[in-house]
Amino acid sequence: MNYANKNIQRMKPYCPPLNGRREYTGLNLDFNERTIPTSKKVLTKIREYLENPDLQMYPEYGGFEEKIAGYVGTDESKMMITNGSDQGIDLIFRTFTDVGDKVVIPVPSFAMFFQCAEVRANNILKIPYNDDYTYPIEKVLKEIEKGVKLVVICNPNNPTGTLTPLEDIEQILRAALEKDTLVYVDEAYYEFSKVSAVTLLDKYPNLIVTRTFSKAFGLCSLRIGYVIASEEIIGEMLKIRGPYDMNMISYIAAMEALNDIEDLEMYVNEVMNIGKPILEEFFEENGIKFYPSGTNFLFFAPENRDKTWQALKDNGILTRKKNGLNDEPIIRITIGTSKQMKQVINVFKKYIINS
Repeated sequence: MNYANKNIQRMKPYCPPLNGRREYTGLNLDFNERTIPTSKKVLTKIREYLENPDLQMYPEYGGFEEKIAGYVGTDESKMMITNGSDQGIDLIFRTFTDVGDKVVIPVPSFAMFFQCAEVRANNILKIPYNDDYTYPIEKVLKEIEKGVKLVVICNPNNPTGTLTPLEDIEQILRAALEKDTLVYVDEAYYEFSKVSAVTLLDKYPNLIVTRTFSKAFGLCSLRIGYVIASEEIIGEMLKIRGPYDMNMISYIAAMEALNDIEDLEMYVNEVMNIGKPILEEFFEENGIKFYPSGTNFLFFAPENRDKTWQALKDNGILTRKKNGLNDEPIIRITIGTSKQMKQVINVFKKYIINS
């Protein structure tokens, strides 16, 4: 007897290929993680806490939401901390959607959006991205006109890396507000793109934004995220979030990470202004098709996807196989430091292009 709800029985678990990654001796360029260790100041704070731990006590988050609000540039009342942005996504769908509600999630995009929508038994409208992987704004606007409960914008989009301009997001927000539709913008890669819909928050009460400490801050093992929305929306979501969903070590690490923005900016600059142009230039010179990216990864289509992926893996470069529009065989590769990108290029030259 299967006791699960019928919609859960029809689902498949989200199982990213994680096994063995920590033992892999090469470069892990498959999950868009920070490719160098996190801030030394963060590690020092964690060690200090572990020397005098109070693990027997429930965590307290004093000053954390105020600290994040200062970093984001908004009010503390519009902030909610979560156990990774994945929890934020889950809470958005659980708080604001119900069985049969229409939700717009363009494809391809982050798997957690679809998983959370399926858990709620939503009617998912999977609108394909444009051929160049730009956001399908005209098609989305038509669906809003018909009436939907929630529109998802992943910006920059994962796995394509493409950016949706703020003027397009505002156009969607304006149309959605007239139809009492919520617009959710995932900004997991904001630190790399520097493009944020938060500036539109005061104007559009139907906007929800999530961010994370997993990417540029390099704290994905600690699962730290947050939601930015109107005070009313945050108040509703707090009704179903647990009071202790973030652990004390995560709190300490995130607080110190916000004290060390210099480390963050150093890494972002290395990736976006040095490492990324090196790899893009190499791809252009060698006729390797890739799509414009506003973040720390590239979505590229080699002549032989499987052969390229295997050659990279066998020679110290772990990347991620993906399927694009019409099942186009794609590889997504994380951008790291200039030294790491030169290592990638050397593997291409030795084992792929000239093989």
